Amino acid sequence: MKYKKVVPGPFRAWQPSTWPKAPAKYDKNFSDVLQRIFNDSLLIEIQNVISDAPTLEHRGHVVALSILCAIDALSSYAFRDINRDICTTCKRTDRVGPRYRQYIEGFFPVEYRQFAARIYNLYRNSITHSWNLFEAAMLPGNERIKEVNGTLVLGLKRLYTDLAASVQTFIVAMQNDAALQEAALFRYKELKLTARP
Repeated sequence: MKYKKVVPGPFRAWQPSTWPKAPAKYDKNFSDVLQRIFNDSLLIEIQNVISDAPTLEHRGHVVALSILCAIDALSSYAFRDINRDICTTCKRTDRVGPRYRQYIEGFFPVEYRQFAARIYNLYRNSITHSWNLFEAAMLPGNERIKEVNGTLVLGLKRLYTDLAASVQTFIVAMQNDAALQEAALFRYKELKLTARP
């Protein structure tokens, strides 16, 4: 069977094969491309799920999973070669946790900073690996993150709003930070190489 070569059309953020070629060095155009990818394929998609539902009750796990994985993806653009953690129980290494926490500490609103490690362990790992929360709680609305009687509680709509703000903070910070520029460009090139039409 003969295959027809697919020529990528215009840039579509959700289709990596259409992403522009990576520049040799970071520039404003690259920053705009990243912002569009984050906006169109991350933030708008999550917002669509939130908007389609009359309430987030009984949709919380789906929305939470997408937000928590979005933080994971964003952190992979922001940081490289961070020291790996070692799980005290299973002794496996974890390269996601350090960059995940650093992304929250660096780009989310200040009230998240003290909870970064707990967000990673109690929310991201719990929902991603076990689909439920066991030592934390989430509410469907705009409640700010806080600790109530030792339990971390956050509102999903607020978490989404703060995720969107973190993207803007990251994009602005990257404009004057050579390490962020290098990490973002490296990750972009790495992903672009694997894209198929």
